[in-house]
Amino acid sequence: MAPVVITLVSDGTRCLLARQSSFPKGMYSALAGFCDIGETLEEAVQREVAEEVGLEVDRLQYSASQHWPFPNSSLMIACHAIVKPGQTEIQVNLRELEAAAWFSHDEVVAALKRDRPYAQQQDGTFPFWLPPKLAIAHQLIKEWVEKPTCPSLPA
Repeated sequence: MAPVVITLVSDGTRCLLARQSSFPKGMYSALAGFCDIGETLEEAVQREVAEEVGLEVDRLQYSASQHWPFPNSSLMIACHAIVKPGQTEIQVNLRELEAAAWFSHDEVVAALKRDRPYAQQQDGTFPFWLPPKLAIAHQLIKEWVEKPTCPSLPA
């Protein structure tokens, strides 16, 4: 079983969500990546956030874990992270991600309420939507909506 950190990054008022090209159209999720050998959870979160979007983590808080059988057996370790003050310019690593963006509380609440997220709109675009309820990323996003700050541990 491979350990994977999955992290919902926030700047205190917005959350950062990203998408890989393999995701269904319009779906955005939390950042995720495998832990390296000998790396702590905190180090893995800091490295993944820096590698994928070029941001530096100031604080993080463990949330929960979930076994994820696809595509190989992984242990998803979910965390919330706050970026360092003033560090909000995203530098998307296009080798890892297709896109990443900051989303407001209202935008995320609206996405959580969508009943048919996969439906193509009349203009041919797909609405912004979030992972299904069974995914730990969904839990992280719901926790952020309910309490959009991360009060805890320095990274």
